[in-house]
Amino acid sequence: MKNFFAKLGEKIKANKKKTIVISVISFVLICAIISICCLSAFLFNRFSDGYIPTDAQVEAMKGQYKRVVIIGVDGVGDYFSKTYTPNFDKMFSDKKIGDTQINASVTYTGVSVYPTISCENWMSMFHGVRPVYHGFIFRSTNQRVERGEHTDEEKYPSFVGRYLAENPNGKVLSVCTWRGVNNGIIEDDERITKYNSYPDDIKQFLENYNEDTRTSSNIMTVVDASEEEKVATTVSDNIAGIEGQLYEYLSDHVEQYGYSDETIEMRDAMTMQRVITETVTNPDKYQIAYMHLDQVDHAGHSFGYGKPGYVNAVSRVDMLIGRLYDAYEAAGMLEDTLFVLCTDHGHRLPGGHKNHGKNTDLEVNVTFALAGKTIKSGTPDKYVETDMAAIISYALGVKAAESWQGRVPYGMFLGE
Repeated sequence: MKNFFAKLGEKIKANKKKTIVISVISFVLICAIISICCLSAFLFNRFSDGYIPTDAQVEAMKGQYKRVVIIGVDGVGDYFSKTYTPNFDKMFSDKKIGDTQINASVTYTGVSVYPTISCENWMSMFHGVRPVYHGFIFRSTNQRVERGEHTDEEKYPSFVGRYLAENPNGKVLSVCTWRGVNNGIIEDDERITKYNSYPDDIKQFLENYNEDTRTSSNIMTVVDASEEEKVATTVSDNIAGIEGQLYEYLSDHVEQYGYSDETIEMRDAMTMQRVITETVTNPDKYQIAYMHLDQVDHAGHSFGYGKPGYVNAVSRVDMLIGRLYDAYEAAGMLEDTLFVLCTDHGHRLPGGHKNHGKNTDLEVNVTFALAGKTIKSGTPDKYVETDMAAIISYALGVKAAESWQGRVPYGMFLGE
């Protein structure tokens, strides 16, 4: 053995230059292989495989829906496929309502952008480009949008901005438990009504609740530049199909937890009720209604993916989806509404402050679901989160922005 290494050393000395070249080439090849593997995981799989609708296809979609309702559930990943969610299943199933056939398109293997952080993903979903383009990546991004920083909205408009550009009289509603979406991700425009949900709103609702009219006044913060403006607004708890549920729900939870703990699930209930109040009592006012529900993400940080606390949070969100569906059904609004459910990322185990942001399947796989009369039944082809802007714009008969990287996945709409 000693002689073997001695001879090997002599050969290396005799072929010093050749050995150095081979070593350098080997090092470069190893680095290239590692880089390709990393890029494949973090970038290549996140390119859209869909199509750009023709002008004729876009034109044919105009007027198909009176409204698009988008349910944004933070941190749920693919978990709607793994637990009992009867209301999600009811909303996103094929059905016939009167003479109208409603179909559902659902995937649980949609692909989030990297890193799997809320700001990066919601920004990409709204503005149709990956984080390296919209500029929010890695560096305190959630805090930046909460403070009101925006991307270059002229270069990378959101689907909200594109809709309003082509429909000057259009109206948009956005109600959020996490203020980052309203403050920094959606454009500021007088045609967009924004509400953020805060713990104090729960207290105001219960203190100002009128048992005769089943309404409560002066609740929820109307978002402006200072985030301080409060106006006299009303939330109704007397909507057909869900009468009195919010007051009973909040009263029970406040009695059990008080105002200081467990407020996130109560705030989500306030968020949903505001959307129902605004859209059911004013069915023709808003063409786009978006909500952001945050409790599943909080449960993921506290308990971890799939743990009992996480499962309970998904079940509570499913209950809120049921309230929305029941109210729309009672109001006869199902036929002319496109329902969309989307999420930004999933979670890892076992829980904790930084249990998402990486590239594991539990974090990357996301739910994306649609239900409406122009939807093709079944599971669509590959969906990546940059596709959402193109999908919703197409459903509203609006041409996609040229700067968007997202496309409409095949197998999602009828008449492709």
